[in-house]
Amino acid sequence: MGVESGADRAPIARRERSRLMPITQFLMASAIVPSLMLVWYFRARDVYPEPAGVLWKTFFLGVLTVIPVLIVALPLASMIKGVGDPIVAGFLSAFLTAAGPEEFFKFVVVAGYCARHKEFDEPMDGVVYGAVASLGFATLENILYVSSGGLAVAIMRAILAVPCHAFMGAIMGYFVGQAKFRPAEKGKLLALGYFVPFLLHGLYDWPLLASKSAAEAASAGNGDPSNTVLLLLPVTFAAFFFEWVWTVRIIRRLRREQLASAGSQAAPPPVGYAPAPQAQQHPQPSYGNPYSIAPQWGAYPTPPTSASPALGIFAIIVGVVIAAIGGMITLGAVMLAIAPSSAQLDGGSLFVAAVLFGLLPLGLGIASFVYGIKKLNGR
Repeated sequence: MGVESGADRAPIARRERSRLMPITQFLMASAIVPSLMLVWYFRARDVYPEPAGVLWKTFFLGVLTVIPVLIVALPLASMIKGVGDPIVAGFLSAFLTAAGPEEFFKFVVVAGYCARHKEFDEPMDGVVYGAVASLGFATLENILYVSSGGLAVAIMRAILAVPCHAFMGAIMGYFVGQAKFRPAEKGKLLALGYFVPFLLHGLYDWPLLASKSAAEAASAGNGDPSNTVLLLLPVTFAAFFFEWVWTVRIIRRLRREQLASAGSQAAPPPVGYAPAPQAQQHPQPSYGNPYSIAPQWGAYPTPPTSASPALGIFAIIVGVVIAAIGGMITLGAVMLAIAPSSAQLDGGSLFVAAVLFGLLPLGLGIASFVYGIKKLNGR
């Protein structure tokens, strides 16, 4: 065999980069699908949906929080690299470089921008804006991870990491919303709005980052992955399911309170308040009785509904996963078709593959997602 020269290898490297570029691009683009569907979910669960413009501003403010997070986290991460014990290193990384700065800057967006906005006029708004701000951050983070990790990482993050960010944001927003409408307890509730997501986030990340630290140490010949690290993994799943169940319960109760308040005429709206013309046919929230952890008006009626929570949640989960995979394949097929190296591809086969494995799952996923929301909302 002959020895290739640098000139011989250059065209091969260019062809390899050309082949990989569409794949990387579609993975990066498809990383936003789970986030967009979860934004849709939280807005759809609100009886009085927030204006799209304010939601997208919140989303992009969440995206921008990546910048200060990196400024704070990178120096701390370099300091933690010297820690030899993977469990300790994972703990410090989880709480100091991930949970601490990420939840702090998301909290700044939710409490500093959203809670001061005129559209933030009921407690459910805190849940929605908190989730959307977190999803903004999660989207850019997801793009960075997926672009280097591939399809398997994209699927796993669509199932776990992105929803986890949304749940933590919803819990944060819940406490911020309670603080706005319960000024006597504002300090305590705002503190909980930061420290509860901080704790949950750290517990979720700790086993994962400890495992990563142990694997890096093993690959460098500094030891074997510890069984103790593997025993920590249930903590990640416990934190995830705890956040999930808590978020579902919060949304269900606040939505029930919205519906009860809509039928109550116990107190008039604030002076000067006038609902938008297009919303005249819908009863508005009772501003005299802001929602609270312990409703002040006693037991509220539960309106008749055909909601099926278990079936709705299952349909939403299936929809997000299928739509995320379908979106990835569809975008990948499009980018492969327009790539410079696509001349050797069979256009007909690519189109059939895009329809069968991309557009069809994408459509089915969206349909399952919409069906799940309708079930939860009892429509």
